[in-house]
Amino acid sequence: IVAPGSVAGRIWHSPPHEPRSSRREEAQSEIRNPKSEIRNSESVLTSAATVHGHNARKGPGSRASGAQSDADLFRFEARAGQTWIIETQAAQRGSPADTRIEVLHADGKPVERLLLQAVRNTAINFRSIDSNGNGARLDNYEEMELNEYIYFNGEVVKLFRMPQGPDSDMLFYTSNGKRRAYFDTSAMAHALDEPAYIIEPHPTGAKLVSNGLPVFPLYYANDDDGERKLGSDSKLFFTAPTDGPYLIRVTDARGYSGERFVYRLIVREPKPDFKVTLNGADPTVNAGSGREFSVSAERMDGFDGDIKVEVSGLPSGFSVSTPLVIQAGHTEAKGTINAALDAAKPDESNAAASKVIATAMVVGHVVTKEVNNLGKITLGAKPKLFVYFAPAPQTQPAAPVSNQAGQPLEITVAPGKTAPAMLKIQRNGHDDLVTFTVENLPHGVIVDNIGLNGVLIPKGENERQISLTAAKWVPETDHLCYAVENQTGRQTSLPVLLHVRKTPGKMTVAGQ
Repeated sequence: IVAPGSVAGRIWHSPPHEPRSSRREEAQSEIRNPKSEIRNSESVLTSAATVHGHNARKGPGSRASGAQSDADLFRFEARAGQTWIIETQAAQRGSPADTRIEVLHADGKPVERLLLQAVRNTAINFRSIDSNGNGARLDNYEEMELNEYIYFNGEVVKLFRMPQGPDSDMLFYTSNGKRRAYFDTSAMAHALDEPAYIIEPHPTGAKLVSNGLPVFPLYYANDDDGERKLGSDSKLFFTAPTDGPYLIRVTDARGYSGERFVYRLIVREPKPDFKVTLNGADPTVNAGSGREFSVSAERMDGFDGDIKVEVSGLPSGFSVSTPLVIQAGHTEAKGTINAALDAAKPDESNAAASKVIATAMVVGHVVTKEVNNLGKITLGAKPKLFVYFAPAPQTQPAAPVSNQAGQPLEITVAPGKTAPAMLKIQRNGHDDLVTFTVENLPHGVIVDNIGLNGVLIPKGENERQISLTAAKWVPETDHLCYAVENQTGRQTSLPVLLHVRKTPGKMTVAGQ
């Protein structure tokens, strides 16, 4: 393949004593582009050319017995440091093929991508894990930190959230609602008591200090897209270690083959990009209260940076948490739109006039995109519950929730430290207990010491203190967060600006 390019083929099989016949050279081929050609048992395709291979074995798809499954080989040239996206289209086009792709050196040896060094061991307990679930219970989780990689028998996942109680899973990062696999590994099922490891990735050839735990070489190979966008089709980010020719090997992961087992192989340059969608449009906001919304990002071709989302153009008497930041590596941020107690009802001229803009730095360039807006904003009646979220009184006085939001209240916490905050309510018809969550905290900042019942204010009480704890690794950042209750329509507080700031080092003088 002279990349970028694409090629189409079928997966078939042949007797094991003729291994070379599994390659494209042995298949009858129809060439639809005069620039495409077949050489030396490997398909060579120029840009945008398509080659259709014909199945040498007639009949329905089956798994070969005593035969070798088809392995199609495609040669392409790459320069050192050059990155290509290699992907297949099979299931997306209705084919029963479950493709697997590998990148090989010209001599057929697999290209090594990384060395994964185990630094701590663990194992799956309580129950097994399917290939889609985003949670598990692991031994020795107390020794783990968020954002660490965990190796499960060939699959690499990333730790998103620690257990929130004795009967709680730890959660992994997800994509499209399913567990995401990193470094182009593929999600798979894992058995109860299966060993696993916290791993650290190192470049190939690195000299590692032995610690008594295994080192796993990771090669450029993929069965199912780890980003969970292509179903059972394959996708691989390949960065060439040296100049020269490479081979792409395409097989069926199960060894099946047949006339209908067709696929298209695509080799293209990455085009990092993003798309942001606002969820929760057309809100009805109760007077003196708030309603939450979210912005979600679709990240494309390896773009993984921060995305800033700014909201403007709200009706008079309404405020919104802006800007919101979808953190690097994440796909969602949450915000709140609030109405003052004396806010006027929006009219036709301003009810749907909000504007939402997303901005990010992509490959060294500032990219700005318009996002769908908040839609038609409606003012509702006073809620049965008003929610206050504020700093603890000893750090900053709280302001009443009925005030029009201008500058938000602020809370500052240092990495590895805890800061107090207050949750208060004003009852207006709801006299029972109230449970809360605090949303849009920076990743690594949690509401600590919540107990078995979570964050709640019991019946007959109207306030409680909570603790915001930041992990040691959380970088300095500013985030607009808010509290939301769960009993009377998910009323929200005004946003609070949370600062994560490192505490200055203390200077000491000799003799003092």
